[in-house]
Amino acid sequence: MEITEEPTSKAEKNNSSDGPFRSITDRFPIGTLTAAGGRLMSCLSKQSPAVTTKRKYTISAKNNERFSLFQLSSNASATAIRTSTTTPSHLNRLPRTMRTSLTPPTPDTVGLEYNFDLTYTKLRELADTNCKYFSEQKTDVCRRFEHLLIQLLQSIDTSMPHIRYLTDNFHHFDYSSEIRANGYRTLVVAHGQACLRTLDILQQVDTKRVGLLFNLMYSSRLFQDLESWTKALIAMQRIIALAAKMVDYSKKTVLYVDADHVPLDIELDYFKMVAYDSEYFFGRTCGFQFASSMQTMLTFLLAGLATYYETFNRSIPYAAASIATAPKYILFPEQRAKKCASIFRDSDYLFCKAFWNIVDHDYVKMGSRYIVPNVTVSKYFQIGPEPIEIGSVVVPPPTARPDNVEEPKERAVGNIGAGSDNPTGSGSEQPGQLVNIKLLSNEIREGMKELPLRKADLEIASTKTLPMSDHLLVHIHGGGFIATSSSTHEIYLKPWALNFEIPIVSIDYSLAPEYPYPRAIEECYYAYAWILKNANKLGWNGKTLLLVGDSAGGNLVTIVTIKAIEAGLRKPDGIICFYTPFLLGYSMSPSRLMAIMDPLLNTGFLWRCLAAYAGIKADEEPAHDALESAAASEDVGDIPAGKRRKIEKTLSSSDETAIDTAKLSTTNQNPEYIRDDTYYTRLGDIMGSRQAKLLRKLRESTLPNNPYMSPLRASDDVLRQFPTTYLVACHQDPLLDDSVTFARRLRSLSVEHHMVIVHNVTHGFLSFYNANYHCKKAADLVMSDLARRYEIARSSCFSKKKKKQSKKKNFTPLTNPIFPISTFSDMISDLSFRDPFIDDNVEFARRLRDLKVPHHLTVVDEWPHGFLDFGFAATEIAQYNIEIIEMMKKIMHQSSENPGDVAAVPSRID
Repeated sequence: MEITEEPTSKAEKNNSSDGPFRSITDRFPIGTLTAAGGRLMSCLSKQSPAVTTKRKYTISAKNNERFSLFQLSSNASATAIRTSTTTPSHLNRLPRTMRTSLTPPTPDTVGLEYNFDLTYTKLRELADTNCKYFSEQKTDVCRRFEHLLIQLLQSIDTSMPHIRYLTDNFHHFDYSSEIRANGYRTLVVAHGQACLRTLDILQQVDTKRVGLLFNLMYSSRLFQDLESWTKALIAMQRIIALAAKMVDYSKKTVLYVDADHVPLDIELDYFKMVAYDSEYFFGRTCGFQFASSMQTMLTFLLAGLATYYETFNRSIPYAAASIATAPKYILFPEQRAKKCASIFRDSDYLFCKAFWNIVDHDYVKMGSRYIVPNVTVSKYFQIGPEPIEIGSVVVPPPTARPDNVEEPKERAVGNIGAGSDNPTGSGSEQPGQLVNIKLLSNEIREGMKELPLRKADLEIASTKTLPMSDHLLVHIHGGGFIATSSSTHEIYLKPWALNFEIPIVSIDYSLAPEYPYPRAIEECYYAYAWILKNANKLGWNGKTLLLVGDSAGGNLVTIVTIKAIEAGLRKPDGIICFYTPFLLGYSMSPSRLMAIMDPLLNTGFLWRCLAAYAGIKADEEPAHDALESAAASEDVGDIPAGKRRKIEKTLSSSDETAIDTAKLSTTNQNPEYIRDDTYYTRLGDIMGSRQAKLLRKLRESTLPNNPYMSPLRASDDVLRQFPTTYLVACHQDPLLDDSVTFARRLRSLSVEHHMVIVHNVTHGFLSFYNANYHCKKAADLVMSDLARRYEIARSSCFSKKKKKQSKKKNFTPLTNPIFPISTFSDMISDLSFRDPFIDDNVEFARRLRDLKVPHHLTVVDEWPHGFLDFGFAATEIAQYNIEIIEMMKKIMHQSSENPGDVAAVPSRID
């Protein structure tokens, strides 16, 4: 993925210059502009929501000048990745002669012919026009519409000053002038997206409000849609108002705001948003900030969440009845929204762990075998418990005890994953000092048989042994420290192993709350040292080592790197952190306000995951803050005397992007900032007594600010020694500010790093690799760029002849993860990519290849087993049958001349 500079469009150049080339609103009369905008918006309203939302929103701004909300590129794909320079566009200002109470911001052009100012203006104009029309009618339906439109107008008028203020201060928080991303931008963009969707509904109301058919056919649906979006905009109005205050609290320098320096009433208002406003984003507006395909997926996900909650720890008859009525959460969005908001507000970490671990259940794993491609080597094994010596450094096995006084065994919550055939993940039992890891490889390589490899470790039989790889990828999975395993992340790990033809080692660390901090860190660090010590057993020659982690796994990857630097071990050649939380301490940031409306990474789930990992409980048991000093002393004691370094727990005061650590130790004596029992009583009235206790312990605990939990707290001396770091963040992710702040910290220390911003996909998009096109495309682009930087593709052990053969095919490894097989003639085997018998065909073809028997293998995607029988019903299949016949004729014609040079059968692969 090359870093290129986007050229400035001709229109942008015209707008950016002075003199004769001024803003379009200055060159044309306002009447003409409004009429043109009305015609354009009318055309836009006729498009389906799916078409409207498939545009790319690109953030841009210019320091000390006019600032942008977002730019919408109609000719770009929905999933966009921003890694390089964006050319700023000057802004179109509405003339001062505009007679309206609306005071819109001054953003870049949103499309080719209209701007975001005009979108706000048109929204208010349509709302005002419809409101006047309904006020003249006497029916109850019209009165309800009038009341709703008044609320919408008030919300827009109230939001505009805050949006203008945020827009004017965007540049203070951007990563750089090229990559403009921060939580404040995300909030404003989300508000603009909601306005565009509301505008579409108002257009429908405007065209259908006259006549009897409106009351009979349209009024109910349009009113429900408009009511949902109006409530969402009102809730976003409160969120944006809080964000505007956070700009002042942060003194326009940092994205994080210490909660102790936020007035009590303001913070209580924030908790009210968390408790009550989330409901408005889980119904008809679910996932509106993401790509349209993700909105559908998230809707079904929330419906599944509501259904699972009703069956959680219930009797079989009750669970069966709940499942039978589950479609109501899809058919009735209001019921789904109310139920999910209640779950996020009231459920405990046990439910969170159980729900996320559904993907680790045996039945789900059995089904995933028909979706995830097979690799040659897939071996689970355990390492330990002997200490590992590398030079003068001795790494002890994990010693942190589980969060119970009995036996150190991890069991799944609610029997999720029980009976798993893999000794790993959420449904595992393991001795206290052993660590589970998993090896994935596209082929057997030299040294792997020393593990040893058994027949059960080979998903595809192979007799060939390749030389050791120059690259090794070490992966640490995410899951909020409490859920999932390496098996649940095979959905993208196996395609990576096949595409890049390198071995991958995935570490299965023990999960909280059974194993709280620092157990996961100890296991990952021990596994990292074992990998360095036993490189040859993994088919790796020790040249290039890459660490990859997503979400919580990215946090652990960063901490393992910190510990390796402090101990004097070899550090990785590069680390890749996908949407990673770098600060777990209790604080506020604008992007974390997005968690209020995020259907996947909601605020309630974030709090519970952090509390479980830190060993904090909502009951009367004390928090495990004692682990902090114990872990720190053990970590330093294990390092040889010559390698010991002082571990600083605060940031350098000279770092402009660092968090002011003095705020953490200084308590404001102003009564409006003191959190006493009265404050937590009020908090209990909002969130419930149990959640209020949990939040109080999170606030009072110092453990989350430990550098081994929050890498952003690490010292400058350690971070200055970091390897090349790749930070992949999602623009709509509540953890966006973590990546931006960490990138700014690395930049201030002159550490080589790369920042990638992915648009229109949700947090955890890697886990939806095969479920969503935009997620797959984003992951492939990021990893392809990484492979290019480290020359992974050119380090393949295959011959040049084989590379040329693979280039002749009609498919690429990223769209066809099946291991490429040499093509011959005379035998044709057509199979569906999701066919239960795919492994039989692949293994048979490999057998023929080893015996040098002419054959040809074609992989067909999206068609069922026996698709040839459906030629009469599907035009594409019938056409494909004709192509097969023509190809067979060609094969018979060429077989006598050159059997090895036959064109490939066209493969229908999506």
